[in-house]
Amino acid sequence: MDSAPPLLKPTTFLAHEVQQKTGKHKTSITEDVKKSDEIITVHCLFSWGLGTSPNCCLCDSAPESRDHLLLRCEVSEQIWELILRRLGYSHSCFMSWTAFIEWLSITNSHVPRRLKRLVAHATIYHIWAERNKRLHDGISSTPRTICKLMDRNIRDTILGKPHKKSFKTLMLSWLRND
Repeated sequence: MDSAPPLLKPTTFLAHEVQQKTGKHKTSITEDVKKSDEIITVHCLFSWGLGTSPNCCLCDSAPESRDHLLLRCEVSEQIWELILRRLGYSHSCFMSWTAFIEWLSITNSHVPRRLKRLVAHATIYHIWAERNKRLHDGISSTPRTICKLMDRNIRDTILGKPHKKSFKTLMLSWLRND
């Protein structure tokens, strides 16, 4: 009698398969996505005829690309505006991936670079999660709701590292413009 394979979450299985076939870890694959403006998933679903539009599933007004989805989409812009206001910036800081990367590397006195990176990571993660919820589950949240989740995520991350010297002043910086 054949034994059934263990049940795995699709993402775990896929990550395992990708890692085996490409010899790369998930973090390496994430790095590849950062380097490419094309978001492969939607293009694959569309080319396979699965009824998915190649347009951004947050706004449906332009083809989905990294720059559009994460920076220029109407929903993403609203999220960035709310989050950057917390840091004392305007959204006009960046409109391209190159400008975004440059903004992350700029050191200034009022926002620690570590906090900017933490906020950027949380923002990208939550925009991508919202995209997936809309694409796969048909569930959507408002930018304000997404920002509340991000705020909780950022606070939890900071509070979860009290022993790290570089995290001690981050909460004050994050709450400054609350």
